[in-house]
Amino acid sequence: MINPTIGFTTTSHLDYTNASSNDLLEQWVTFVLWSRTQTSTGPANQVKNHGDLPPSSQELWLTTAITALIIIPWITVRRVKVNVSAPSNHASIIKFKGGVKPGILGRISPSPLSEWHAFGIISDGKQEHMMLAGAVGDFTKSLVSDPPSHLWVRTVHFAGLPYLVNMYDRVLLVATGSGICVFLSWLLQPCATQVCLLWVAKGIEQNFGKEITEWVNGYPKDRMIVHDTAVLGRPNVSQMTIDTARTMGAEVVIVTSNPAGSRDVVNACKAVGIAAFGPIWDS
Repeated sequence: MINPTIGFTTTSHLDYTNASSNDLLEQWVTFVLWSRTQTSTGPANQVKNHGDLPPSSQELWLTTAITALIIIPWITVRRVKVNVSAPSNHASIIKFKGGVKPGILGRISPSPLSEWHAFGIISDGKQEHMMLAGAVGDFTKSLVSDPPSHLWVRTVHFAGLPYLVNMYDRVLLVATGSGICVFLSWLLQPCATQVCLLWVAKGIEQNFGKEITEWVNGYPKDRMIVHDTAVLGRPNVSQMTIDTARTMGAEVVIVTSNPAGSRDVVNACKAVGIAAFGPIWDS
């Protein structure tokens, strides 16, 4: 059973399958793959069938660690009050209590047992944090059309791709559209890294709201380029990224966009010798 399970899971994460059946795949991973992890780890059966294993057994401790890592996120699930607003029908802003450090992602869901969605967290590190959710799927569209008063969250957050900023002295962050959400905390909180920003989006204040627009506009102008496609037209983001990275002397480029956009920017940068990282699928 182990090999068919791994094979189906691998196939299900191909781009086409992921795009067409995302919610179904999340439920598969949650209810089937994780249960297979428990039934496929043999030490428990070995203990029963072959006598007691010593406490220092590598297999026993490995099974214990895997089980704990699977259980911990689920015992931290909470239903919390949220404040959801929609500056436009293209995105919603979800606010929560409590500050969070930069580069961290969080998961939210309308139900505690399925449909968990990860978003970048925006926070000044003080009283609250928020998420910017582009209205691209059933769940994110419902946040705009029917804003909830409560959502389920996992109180254990995790480091996302932007956490790589901590490893460098000078970084160029490239975002298109709502991909800006994973980078905004770096603009709001001081850090040792010199962070530069390139943001390409359409109708920025109209689609993303006054608050986010003011945060971006408050960042030092010599370390920021904002390209509004509604005013300036659609640019060649890959070439724009290369030019900006060279001008600002960035050691590395970190990009969040749609799958094709992220791939194009990363490949273009690597082709000219600029280190670059982007997400495989979700921005």
